[in-house]
Formats: sequence, structure tokens, C-alpha cells
Amino acid sequence: MTATTMDRVDRPDHVPAANVVDFDYREPADLAQGTVYDVLARLRDTGPEVLWTPRNGGHWIVTRSDDVKWVQENYQVFSHTEFTIPRDITPVKMPPLTVDPPLHARYRAILNPFFQPTQVARMAADARALTIELIERMRGNGGCDFRLEFAEVMPPAMFLGIVDLPQDRRSDFVAWGKAYMQADGEERRRLLGPIVAYLNQMLDERHANPGDDLLSAIAGWRDNKRFQGEHEVIGMALLVFFGGLDTVANLLSFVAWHLAEHPELQRRLRAEPAILPAACEEYLRRFGLSNTGRLIVSDITHKGVTMKAGEMVMVPIGISSIDDRRYPDPLTVDFDRPGNLVPGGGSHNTFGNGPHKCVGQPLARAELQIFIEEWIARIPEFRLDPAAPPLSHMGPVNGVSRLHLRWDA
Repeated sequence: MTATTMDRVDRPDHVPAANVVDFDYREPADLAQGTVYDVLARLRDTGPEVLWTPRNGGHWIVTRSDDVKWVQENYQVFSHTEFTIPRDITPVKMPPLTVDPPLHARYRAILNPFFQPTQVARMAADARALTIELIERMRGNGGCDFRLEFAEVMPPAMFLGIVDLPQDRRSDFVAWGKAYMQADGEERRRLLGPIVAYLNQMLDERHANPGDDLLSAIAGWRDNKRFQGEHEVIGMALLVFFGGLDTVANLLSFVAWHLAEHPELQRRLRAEPAILPAACEEYLRRFGLSNTGRLIVSDITHKGVTMKAGEMVMVPIGISSIDDRRYPDPLTVDFDRPGNLVPGGGSHNTFGNGPHKCVGQPLARAELQIFIEEWIARIPEFRLDPAAPPLSHMGPVNGVSRLHLRWDA
């Protein structure tokens, strides 16, 4: 039976009572008292560094940045073969995300070419043109529903260009992705049905008549001598489908929310455009999004507790990003924070560590920078709409459910 957020299990004998915290990452009880990151900060400050929760089938959570990095890099103990909590909530495996090295590399090689610098530069030009178009369309309105009018348009449009799916189906695809990511158990399986059916149809069409898009490259894996079955191609297609529709949309929404609450940062970005790259890295650091799981494949003792083979551990990127041992005053966005311009990006865990580091990070960085640059240049000083306060949610990906902005047109 698939576990749901309502499933609670008894504490195993090897779990110390002092390490038990009743925490449901899908529906945290104290979310009404602030944002997702306030919830994570309280969890970090009040609980043990390695805790166990009876929710979602029972699982471990690490709450310090060094431990998150340690789990991410040690796939020999913490396997990607189960990536969501509770276990089996995702009925389809999604390589390369759910495959450990060395097999991981064969699937990663299919995705890598589409996120090389030349490809990203071409996509960035499209992203900028669309960003300007969207902003100019709403600028005279004095406000917007940021999720609906921008965040769920620009990043998904870029993704649809990569896989060459119809732009006029964007709203349908976004709705599919949002519903699936927020569902549990049998409801999640039911919602997956039409997505799989649609992607299978597209894969068949691209295999018969391939183009230069990512979906055609995935369909072409059927012709590889190492092809092992249809589960590989539909799994890869699902991975890019879900990754492309929701993640960057939530990142841009958290950034817009923060800027709306901090007009002094808006003014600084307008006055000092050279700080934009550092600002982007700081926002990536501040708003880590994913709450992913790992399957423990061998017993391991860490910080006084023994995690057993067959159990799950969560690595919440958002809590890693606000670790006060690693970042002084971590909840504050500081564009001058040391390390924001180290070679290869910021000194944060937001895109992961080790062989599973996010393949789409170059495009995400480009989209974030283009958004801030064009929004700040074209929209007057903006603020939150007091009539519709923003809302955030937790789950496999931290997100913004509602964000209404106002400005003087």
C-alpha cells in the first residue's frame, strides 16, 4: 500500500525517542505562521540535527548544510533509486534522477547537450524576448497575478521550446504538473495516467519523425544497444516534463515576493546593475526548493543515531540554504555575501551535489537573471497586494501558491 501524508508509523526500536519530531513536510502544521522557510528555520532550531518523523511512512531528515551535502554525495549509501517520500509515491522511475552511477551517466548523456552554453545562450535570447513581451503587456495595469501572468508562462514556455511541445497547451501542462506534484497515493497514480498517455504518443511520433528537440533525443534511446525497455524513455520524458514546468516558476515567485517586501533592494538593483549576478546567486542560495529523499542501502551511524538499510532520509535543500553555521544571518538576502561569485556559481547546495547535480542549472540561472534584469528595468517600484496576501506551500518542491503584486502605473 502506498503511504500518504496521513500515515503515521510507530517509532522503531533503534530510533532514540529524543530524535523524534512529528513533522509532515507536505502539510506542516505551522505553515500559517510564515513562509516555508520560516517553517524550516523552526525545524532547524528546535529539533535534533538528524531527526526522525513518524509521518509519511516514517523517515529521517537531516537539518544541517554539511549533512545535506554528505548525503547527496554518498550515493553508495544513500541511493537515488527511491527519490520521493513516502516510498513508492512515484510509480514510475525517472532516469537519470532515479539511477545511481555508473548507469546514471548513460541517461545523463542524453540530456547534457541541451544545456550546454551555446544552447542556453540561444534559449536565453528567447526567454528575454518573451519576458519583455509579458512585462510590457501588464506594465500599465498597476499590478498582476504574478503566478498566473508571468511565472507560469515564461519558464514553461522555455521548457516547451526545448521539447518542442505546443505552446497553446501550456496551461494544460502546467495544470497537470501542479496537480500531480501536490497529490498523494492513488490520486497521484490517477493523475499520472493522461500525462503518460500524452508523452507516449509524442515519443512514438518523435521516434518515427525525429527533430532536434530533447523529446526526440529521448525517443532515440530506443535505438541504443543498451536500451532496456519503455520504462526508460517514459521515465526520462516525465522527468523533464515535471522539472520544466514547475521548479523555475516557484523560484521566480519567491524572488518576486521577496523583492516586493524589500523596495530598498529594488532600488539597489536599478542603481547598481553590475551586482545582478551576485544577487541571483544570493537568491538561489536563499530559496532552495527541493525536498527529496534517498533510500538508505546499508546501515550507517551518524551523529549518534543509526539509520538502517531500507529506511528513507530527506535532504531538504531549503533548510541547507538557511543554515546559520554556514551563512551568517541566513534568512537575510545579502547581495554582498562572500562566495556569491565563486567560479561555477554560488557556494550553495541549491542545485545539488555529486553526480546528480541538476542538469538544468545553466538555464535556471539565465532565466532568473533575465527576469530580475527586465522586471526591475520596466516595472516601477512594486509591492505586495494587501487584498491578497501571498501563500507558500511545501512538498517535494517548495512553492508559491499565490502572489499578487501592485505598483503605480
